[in-house]
Amino acid sequence: MPVEIVMPSLGMYTIEGEVTKWLVPSGAAVEGDQPVLELTTEKSTVEITAPTAGILHHVLPVGGQVKVQGLLGYILAPGEAPPAVVPPHLPVPSPTRGDGDLRRPTAVPLSRLGRGARGEGDRSASPLARRRSAELGVDLAQVTGTGPGGRITEADVDAAATRRVAAGGAAAAAGAAGSAAAAPPALPLGAPPGVPVVRRVPLSGMRGLIARRMQHSLATTAQLTLTREIEATALVRARETLAATAPDSRVSYDALLAKALAAALLEHPALNAVVEGQTILVLGAVHVGVAAAVDGGLVVPVLRDPAHRPAVELARELATLAERARRGYLRPEDMEGGTITLTNLGAHGVDTFTPILNPPQSAILGVGRIAPRPFVGQDGQLTARPTVHLSLTFDHRVADGVAAAALLDAVARHCAALDGT
Repeated sequence: MPVEIVMPSLGMYTIEGEVTKWLVPSGAAVEGDQPVLELTTEKSTVEITAPTAGILHHVLPVGGQVKVQGLLGYILAPGEAPPAVVPPHLPVPSPTRGDGDLRRPTAVPLSRLGRGARGEGDRSASPLARRRSAELGVDLAQVTGTGPGGRITEADVDAAATRRVAAGGAAAAAGAAGSAAAAPPALPLGAPPGVPVVRRVPLSGMRGLIARRMQHSLATTAQLTLTREIEATALVRARETLAATAPDSRVSYDALLAKALAAALLEHPALNAVVEGQTILVLGAVHVGVAAAVDGGLVVPVLRDPAHRPAVELARELATLAERARRGYLRPEDMEGGTITLTNLGAHGVDTFTPILNPPQSAILGVGRIAPRPFVGQDGQLTARPTVHLSLTFDHRVADGVAAAALLDAVARHCAALDGT
């Protein structure tokens, strides 16, 4: 039976990718876990591996675009033929006049999959953009493409649809002006009168994905943030010890914080959970995603089971992941499986902030700047000691404030016990 090769989930903000290179020709034998193609998203280029051994069959050509879980190719047994009909999770163009029975499933030739349709001005649009334009009734000739070479992406179509709705609402409000029963005028759009616009930045690509993802997160969860200041003397000393142990690696506080966070979550697992419909699924492993800034946005590589791993190993892995992120070459497995997220803005001089949940996770820990501050110790003496503010945002549907406070308290206790090993 043919085994599908699909686009995996690649983290917080990735919903679409493009095949940029097949590493193995169609019809060649491959081994399980062998890299077979390169897929480029808005934020990185990743290698996709064969799910099993067999004969590789390409479905999408170079340039073909696909959504998460969309079909890229097949692994066939020797002598096995690929399916004649594209599975339902691939977009199938509507039959044109003369195709015969419209109810019959239509196979999509490889020459038509993933190639941009030509519109006015010889502009191209991705297959996902074409399908989205048909759903929303958007004329592609009126859409400005922000993809490579001016190609129209799905995000461009969504933006055009949003502008059209806003314009329609404004026009309706204007038409109703002067009527006693007229609705209040629409809120003004665009720059204030008399203020020049010096630059226009399309809310598309990775920035657009982040915007939609964060808006969806706030709209679909009950988010609450608890903040606590803790002494960071042990954390600072542990980093110094770790830096001496791993002089060949760039050592950040994040490896130590991820270890403390994971240990705390194992003690208080209520927020190591996701919501599925009307059910809370409490998860049996703790993997910490560490947010990292890249050009245009964020990526979240994942440290697996950091509570039970040496700090020096975590530091080296995190340095490797950060370098891959900067180069845009994180692998799918680097960003999968996170159960909680750590985001640190201390290096940017931020003391406290309110992090937004990374769906479907139920908690995210924000870390501020470590700095000397007035501190009253257990002996009652006022001294200047390094402290840090921790901000835990959690989904109130999953747990109450007491459970979140217990988790934050455990994080503080584990940070105080760090020794860099």
